[in-house]
Amino acid sequence: MFVILLLVTLAAVATAYQWKKCQKLPKGPTPLPIIGNFHQFVYHGIKLGSAVAVYHHFEKLYGKVFTLWMGPLPTVYISDYDVAHESHIKRANIFSKRFATGTMNYIRNGRGIIASNGEFWQEHRRFALTTLRNFGLGRNIMEEKIMEEYRYRVADYKKTHFKNGAIQVHAGTFFDLLVGSIINQLLISERFEQDDKEFDMIKTALAEGLENFGIPDIFLQTAVLDSPLMAWRQKKIFKPFDFVYDVTKRNIAKRVKEVENGEHVIEDGGNDFMDAYLVKIQKDQKDGVKTTFNYETMAIDIFDLWQAGQETTSTTLTWSFSCFLNHPEVVRKLRTELINLTGGNRHIGLNDRPDTPYLNAVCNEVQRVASILNINLFRLIEEDTVIDGQPLSAGTAVTTQLSMLHTDNNVFKNPMEFNPERFITNNNLEKTLIPFGIGKRSCLGESLARAELYLIIANLILDFDIEPVGSPPPIKTLNPFGLLRRPPIYSIRFKPIQH
Repeated sequence: MFVILLLVTLAAVATAYQWKKCQKLPKGPTPLPIIGNFHQFVYHGIKLGSAVAVYHHFEKLYGKVFTLWMGPLPTVYISDYDVAHESHIKRANIFSKRFATGTMNYIRNGRGIIASNGEFWQEHRRFALTTLRNFGLGRNIMEEKIMEEYRYRVADYKKTHFKNGAIQVHAGTFFDLLVGSIINQLLISERFEQDDKEFDMIKTALAEGLENFGIPDIFLQTAVLDSPLMAWRQKKIFKPFDFVYDVTKRNIAKRVKEVENGEHVIEDGGNDFMDAYLVKIQKDQKDGVKTTFNYETMAIDIFDLWQAGQETTSTTLTWSFSCFLNHPEVVRKLRTELINLTGGNRHIGLNDRPDTPYLNAVCNEVQRVASILNINLFRLIEEDTVIDGQPLSAGTAVTTQLSMLHTDNNVFKNPMEFNPERFITNNNLEKTLIPFGIGKRSCLGESLARAELYLIIANLILDFDIEPVGSPPPIKTLNPFGLLRRPPIYSIRFKPIQH
């Protein structure tokens, strides 16, 4: 009898807490104590087939800003660009703290570039931005390394995968290796080869971790996920990231040893991110300043940059060519623009951007259709505020749900259709396309990712006819409820063009 009374009392207290909390939150479905709206999310997920469809369902019922309770935690979703701009740009200081728990904070423990906050985050983000910007603008290293890897990878696959007059490859593997080598060159000046077992293990580890990554892993505390009760989850999700982190630490130890032995000389601030970081560490030590830059934080920063730079761009490129295989008319129009510009006598470079309006539109539409995150990373509100006329309570996790913005039928007519022309006929559309996020927490690798997409798409289309192996892949994700929106699996043939 006492146990029943205790349970009833706890349920009543939890219900009262939720009711009071809801008064300071945007509207949303009625939550239950402890489980929140998980039961409704699961029900509608089974019925509608994807996380994004579930979000759109709640948007229709409750408006462009709504609340879902993930267990006992309220989370707020923004699906309107103007609201996102007003909150994340005009009131950036209120909406800039990262909500970092669960797997987001594993290994990092409040450090790194993705999950940190406060002065630490500002220092490390500023350093990473400055370093990457120097590589991309000051000495043009970024374009050089992208094109160097592009030429190398094409020549390498011509040797090993040339069949019946074309390079025949698994699309995901091809773009993984190309993009992985580009980011690795920028970080540690090393490329991956086709038979690189360590790269294969890294990719397998990341794939396993992301495939098993679910909504609860975003919101549960790291200590809960790491407890004996959740050990089975830890093995599936945490261990792959341990492996990637260990590889990063080994690479740093190798570079430090080479510098100490005189085998590696850092000149003019270095030619990669690791060199620049070592210079920063040495300078802080020489100046005797209290610093957060050391070998351990370097490992976490590189761990963040490699994951973000590899997985996002490779996934987007794989999506792009699945779209191209289904829309040969887009490829023909794109190639015509590129040949008219170059005469087929040179590669496309970043300086060509003003003269390639259709290519720019294609890149925009690729990123809109790919929209690679089903569930965006969250910010944490530290003070009560108002958003779109609705109250927002301190301690609430908030996100601008990019997958909803990019599939809003009121903004992008027929959003499931791949149609680059929409960006040609409506110049205002581009501002509502924010694949790299918005505000102070937008992706710091945006310039690199945009350069990769532009250069790789343009030069592959300029150099090759493309053909599917079998039927064209469906433009449909493999995991509609995972964090990362995986592209279809397919093989592709790149047939050299004689201009």
